[in-house]
Amino acid sequence: MNDGIPPSIPITFEPRLIQPPLGLKQTSAFSHGDIYIFDIAANSDNLIVSASNHEIKLYNPSTFAIKNILKFHKDTITQIKAHGENILMSSSKDGSVAVWDLRTHAGPVQVFTTPAKDPLLSFDLNSSEQVLAAGTELVEYDANIHFFDARSNTSAIVKTYSESHSDDITNIKFHPTNPARLMTGSVDGLICQFDLTDMDEEEGLMVVSNTGASINRIGYFGPNAEYIYCLSHMETLSLWNSEDADAIHQFGDIRGVSNPAMGLTLDYGIDCQYEPESGRLFLLAGSNEGNINILHVKADSLQLCQVLNGGHSEIVRSTFWDQKRGILYSGGEDAKLGLWNSDPVTTTTSPLAASASSRHSSPLQLKSEGKSSRSSPY
Repeated sequence: MNDGIPPSIPITFEPRLIQPPLGLKQTSAFSHGDIYIFDIAANSDNLIVSASNHEIKLYNPSTFAIKNILKFHKDTITQIKAHGENILMSSSKDGSVAVWDLRTHAGPVQVFTTPAKDPLLSFDLNSSEQVLAAGTELVEYDANIHFFDARSNTSAIVKTYSESHSDDITNIKFHPTNPARLMTGSVDGLICQFDLTDMDEEEGLMVVSNTGASINRIGYFGPNAEYIYCLSHMETLSLWNSEDADAIHQFGDIRGVSNPAMGLTLDYGIDCQYEPESGRLFLLAGSNEGNINILHVKADSLQLCQVLNGGHSEIVRSTFWDQKRGILYSGGEDAKLGLWNSDPVTTTTSPLAASASSRHSSPLQLKSEGKSSRSSPY
């Protein structure tokens, strides 16, 4: 079951209740046909889901009733992110980042577009909501990071970085509290961290971490976001210091901890999630049969918390985990949505739900607060 990969990662198989156990409450089909669910976001009023048919659907987060369908993008939707209760942002291989006001049923209220419509794989908005950064696929010889003034009524690019990465830019992450700190990850295996105080690429490149593998997911964690986790397309997990780019621990191939006799099969990493209140980092990993494994990432070992099964029959592409409310949403290549919570309730399966039919421009200024088996995520 683990393709002969040696179990080199220390693993604890006795689940500890460091998180309330989750149970499957409800499943629902996004659509009929050969549709993949790509990404999930949520706020208090909406569960937001993107899929391979270029649609974004808004659901009631409790009942899975469809509230609205957003149609704009002409190619693969690569990321969606909710900002507050009213704003949704989405990026696409059609070369655009669309901004939606969820209070209306109209189209995007703003669209940022790359030159020549270069395909976008990733984006993020900084903590001051001034700067939008978007990362492209490798086009000819360039993989670019484009910067937009998010407050402007135009979509003109204010700066482009083209020298730091040599392959698809799969991740763009701003620091959670420092608006001038940016982290990027790429298929070239590099994690680059920038200080955007003066927006010069060469001067702003602070540190580079060479992970040695095509990067699938990266993110900040720690009380002051002083650490970085990295999941690769080769299914490796590593932890890094964000200040000096040093590796803290290299876990290697997470598939090596699979133990079917204990009910644990890891075929791929989905993502990691940091819980600030407890200071714990969790790994969410899946099996090809649709199980979701939740593991506590310790300093040099993994601890199995729970295996979620019965919700999916194929690869799980995305999860959204609200740990405070004890709710986890999941979406997979079987086009199914899953709702898991900590309440001991009976599982229900829903049929495909019926369809429900200004910023001010000013000069861009930032203040620094201190210096696989799956070859493609789409």
